[in-house]
Amino acid sequence: MSLDKRLDKLRGMLVGLAVGDALGAAVEFMPRGSFEPIEGYRAGGPHNLKAGYWTDDTSMALCSGASLIHCNQHDPEDQMQRYQRWFRDGYMSSTGRCFDIGFQTQRAIQRFEREGVDLSREIHPDDVDSAGNGALMRLAPVVIKFHAHLDRAISAAADNAALTHSDRRCIDANRVFTFILIRALNSDDKNEVLSPAAIAAYFAETLEYEVAAVTQGSYSQLDESQVVSSGYVVTSLEAALWAFYNASSFEEGAKLAVNLGDDADTIGAIYGQIAGAFWGYDAMPRAWINELHDPARIITVADLLATGITDQHLEILIEHSSA
Repeated sequence: MSLDKRLDKLRGMLVGLAVGDALGAAVEFMPRGSFEPIEGYRAGGPHNLKAGYWTDDTSMALCSGASLIHCNQHDPEDQMQRYQRWFRDGYMSSTGRCFDIGFQTQRAIQRFEREGVDLSREIHPDDVDSAGNGALMRLAPVVIKFHAHLDRAISAAADNAALTHSDRRCIDANRVFTFILIRALNSDDKNEVLSPAAIAAYFAETLEYEVAAVTQGSYSQLDESQVVSSGYVVTSLEAALWAFYNASSFEEGAKLAVNLGDDADTIGAIYGQIAGAFWGYDAMPRAWINELHDPARIITVADLLATGITDQHLEILIEHSSA
């Protein structure tokens, strides 16, 4: 694979996340079939955003990306400080404030403010059912940074998820999605990317059983009426893979993903990561990139991560790249 094609796919992974997020923002929390189908960006939604503006999915991904560029490694303390700045001060927000945050993420940030980072903390009984999709939606920067080293990328993805979503289902969903994303970077064959045999061979029997069922192709057996587009990490992964499996282009799959409704922005963001990694940045509709809020910042973060350029002073460039 040529260097240009590899960089195009790496950029596509993060830009795809933001595009899917922004497409779904206007119909977030709306039941499937209750709205005019999404064909492009639309203003409104529960947060009354302008067309092309993105939500917490992209904000948190940009926080992760800036941290990886600044520290040149996964630094839990720095990551959480940036999430805290987003939550409290609107850092990396499309509107300058935190207008949307998942319960599990908010609780993790508030716990960080009280206790600092402690990745050895066991899951408490009341956390067991808190397997949300709030880490899966922000995964792309970790994969872009470590894509050349599969084992390291998967380990970093698990560590990144554990900062806010320590349930095993969340950890395993992030691990296996990293594996799939890296396969998407390295192949133009969708069956090869999604190969149940390859996933089973790599992870053996270590995946949580619900996550394992998705990776073995549960999404391929569903029609749209059977797809669940909730915030539960397992069904979110399944919904995004369903859209990817049934699409012949980035655009087609993005519409399939966000028109599922409910947690539409996050299903779109998860779909956008794999579709962007597979079809690449240049395969996205130009209007969707041009009309996206602050695409320069997103592209800058993706390119710095992809090329491995690290410099603590680059944060100025990241924060003001739209100027």
